Amino acid sequence: MDLSIISRTGGPVLFWRGPDFDRLDLTGPVVANWVNKGVGLFGDYDLGPDFTLFVPMPAGLHWRELVAILSVLLADGRVVLGTDAQASRSAAPDADFHAFVPLGHEDDECLTAAEEVFVYNPPALALSTPIDEDFIDVNSAIRAYPDVTPRRLQSTGTLLVGDQEIQWTESPNDSSSAILVSNSTPRPEEWATFLCHLLRGGESLLANGMDDGGMTDLASSLGEVRGRLGSWTK
Repeated sequence: MDLSIISRTGGPVLFWRGPDFDRLDLTGPVVANWVNKGVGLFGDYDLGPDFTLFVPMPAGLHWRELVAILSVLLADGRVVLGTDAQASRSAAPDADFHAFVPLGHEDDECLTAAEEVFVYNPPALALSTPIDEDFIDVNSAIRAYPDVTPRRLQSTGTLLVGDQEIQWTESPNDSSSAILVSNSTPRPEEWATFLCHLLRGGESLLANGMDDGGMTDLASSLGEVRGRLGSWTK
């Protein structure tokens, strides 16, 4: 898998719904552009087989974290996802790593050994992140990179949730029809379905912290629900 399908998919494929009515609808080409920009950003820090990105996700999966994850996985890097809602209790990788976290978590204890800490500002359209020079402002820095990359991107990266390696390119269902709905973060066994569905141009609704009623209303407004991921199980 690569970006060849999603980059030609018309219409929104990723619907982001955050707290305080924060929302963003991303088309396939826009998602592909952000992934390419992420490849450029991490490429300045030797993105490749020896590059590890730790993404603890202390507030649940954000669309910027999803873009970063895809950028590393498609450029032969290694992604380690946190397994706990509190970043400070997630286990960081043993080997050298970089970290990717939301504003307010850049000083978490589990990041003290990180080579670099990339910090993003969660509001959907925030253009910068108010941090000091010890950290990398993702919102501002990533916009400087081109929407395309000369790299050959393929699904050669490694994905781990804690210590569990996920065969993320092997989705049990290849259909891209209908919509996948995730409230907060997919479970370990759901990541393959989620990433394959998105890269094949399927629609996904990604939300943070909504109750079941809100998720049901959102899903109904978008169309047929194919599956439910993460904490939304009813």
